[in-house]
Amino acid sequence: MHEIVHTNLQGFSVAKLRSSTVELLMVPQLGGRIISLKNLKTGREWLWHQDRPDWLWTNRAGDNFGLSPQAGIDECIPTVAACTFKGRQLPDHGEVWYEAWDLDPVHLIEGVLTATLQLSVSPLKFTRSIRLVDERSFLFQYEIENTGLEEEPFIWCIHPLKNIYEGDFLILPEEVTSLRLDGGIGVPITRGDVWAYPEPYPGIRLDLCQVPGTGTELCVKGFAGPLQQGFAAIENKHTGDRLEFSWDPTMVPYLGLWINRGLGGFHHVALEPCTGIPDSLSIAAQDWKTVKTIAARSKKRWDLKVTIS
Repeated sequence: MHEIVHTNLQGFSVAKLRSSTVELLMVPQLGGRIISLKNLKTGREWLWHQDRPDWLWTNRAGDNFGLSPQAGIDECIPTVAACTFKGRQLPDHGEVWYEAWDLDPVHLIEGVLTATLQLSVSPLKFTRSIRLVDERSFLFQYEIENTGLEEEPFIWCIHPLKNIYEGDFLILPEEVTSLRLDGGIGVPITRGDVWAYPEPYPGIRLDLCQVPGTGTELCVKGFAGPLQQGFAAIENKHTGDRLEFSWDPTMVPYLGLWINRGLGGFHHVALEPCTGIPDSLSIAAQDWKTVKTIAARSKKRWDLKVTIS
């Protein structure tokens, strides 16, 4: 049985989409933020949040994403890093994560969580729908519409911060043998450097969520692709718990990997399917030339399947 239940958490309305096996919690008011992905059979919570009682709060345009709750999954479009593009000041982590979303009431009746937003800076309209397609899988369906009069480069990136437990390891396509780096802390990195994957330094395993370097605040962001296979997973060797993303790499050709071991006192990992790299739209469009575009007055669609087992 699939159902949507409405509840409240810390004063925010929460939409809960669940089957007998899996459960997803979303807070429309907080940028459609997904704050829980849970295996109801094993109890594994996949999504990270800060270890404090008041871990949800609102933000406004212009806020630093690092001062947001950062909890769980948010959507980044048309950039991840703050940048100036076409004379526009594009905010940190894009234009939708701080906006209040309104769920489509007709789709709610059908068991689907759908919201559409007109971006406030860029001439783009963004729609995300989430439905259960079986007892273990959620289908995220996306659409963007270019409401402007000229072609627009854009980056879409899902930003899912996941808990790291003992025994967790990453499973990427076999074709991924290197990562092109965008940045990091605690290890000397220049944007564009390439690391071998999964072992950039002897004994350091990125697939075990390890980061090279010294100090207590270590993190790294890198990218794989363009990919021939669109999938990535995290599995626990002790419990067998698994979270898998799958998608069409012709539309979403890249995968970002973020590993944080201590920055801000936090520990989390993110597998980030994305349409362009690196995180800055201006760099992606002008320097790396690794970005999708959408023609004036047109639409693009893509899907992401999230399976919990």
